[in-house]
Amino acid sequence: MSRTSKSWAGALLATAVVGGLTAMAIPSQSQAATTDAAVATVVASGLKNPRDVTVQSDGTILVAESGSGPATACTAPGSQCLGATGSVYRVKGSAKGRVVTGLPSKMIVRADGSSVIAGANHVESAGSGTYRVTYSLSGTADTRTALGTAAGPLGTLAIAKGKILGDLAAHESSQNPDGGEILANPQRSVKVGDDFLVTDSAGNTLLRVKPNGTVSTEFVFPKNGDAESVPTGIVKGADGAYYISDMSGIRKGLGRIWRWVPGSSPTVFTTGLTGVIDLAVRPDGDLVALSYATGDTTSQPNTGALTRIDKTTGALTTISTGTTLNLPTGLDIAANGDLYITNNTLTTSGELLKFPAS
Repeated sequence: MSRTSKSWAGALLATAVVGGLTAMAIPSQSQAATTDAAVATVVASGLKNPRDVTVQSDGTILVAESGSGPATACTAPGSQCLGATGSVYRVKGSAKGRVVTGLPSKMIVRADGSSVIAGANHVESAGSGTYRVTYSLSGTADTRTALGTAAGPLGTLAIAKGKILGDLAAHESSQNPDGGEILANPQRSVKVGDDFLVTDSAGNTLLRVKPNGTVSTEFVFPKNGDAESVPTGIVKGADGAYYISDMSGIRKGLGRIWRWVPGSSPTVFTTGLTGVIDLAVRPDGDLVALSYATGDTTSQPNTGALTRIDKTTGALTTISTGTTLNLPTGLDIAANGDLYITNNTLTTSGELLKFPAS
């Protein structure tokens, strides 16, 4: 695996999204069928680089905000700087607002002077008023150390403002499971008994975190031709298997969904997607995939997409959302079938949208 290709998967996916996507030509995604357009409601606005959204069993909605980096931004190309502007945003009934603030937020300045943010990427309730956070990094254990002790949670699975449950960046830095460039960028996590499974989009791996903090590699996702795999979302399906989305370099139609039963080898469940960044399960057991962007340079390059995936056949059906979705990164589905999506996610004017059940 070349250093250049893996740097694309990690550095540009610094926040689980491809920050430079607006400058890329990405052909439109086509599907076998299309549903009627759904109308979105804005549930929350003014979110700071929002990433994943999680609907808890009691209906509470949590959003991981990567923040806005430091109060004074770094500007030199290739530089990184740290702030404490990350948050956990909660919607509970009619009450909404940040319930945790001060989480680490890293600004990464690209060669062209533009920047992206790494920080809180996925959040779930850990009980007793605490929250479990998966933090992105787009770096190594050494680059994290260089930012100071406050950067410690980046690249880990941790309790917000508390214990580090598993250091994914340290695992990548010491083990380099895929044998390519050493680069870690954890994306999503799911609880499996007492353990956790975590996707690392830059490491091209599915990792397991044990209760004692030990991190191990479940498997390495293979390249898709010359495209990096870039694993992103992970969910437990209605059949008990785990489904993992794979961006495959945001190449037209190469995006894959993997099906994995612990103890066996993963298999490709379906393909034909573009830029798939998250997954959720509908009440009827079908999957829904969220595409970060599907346009090209002449037709809404930032426009995202939703795709329904038949739980049995893997057949794809586009869920029409018009041009509502702009660089979305997070998706979850409530018990009644309503879809929640984070939108405008490369800004401090991000949104949480709700699409009604179809």
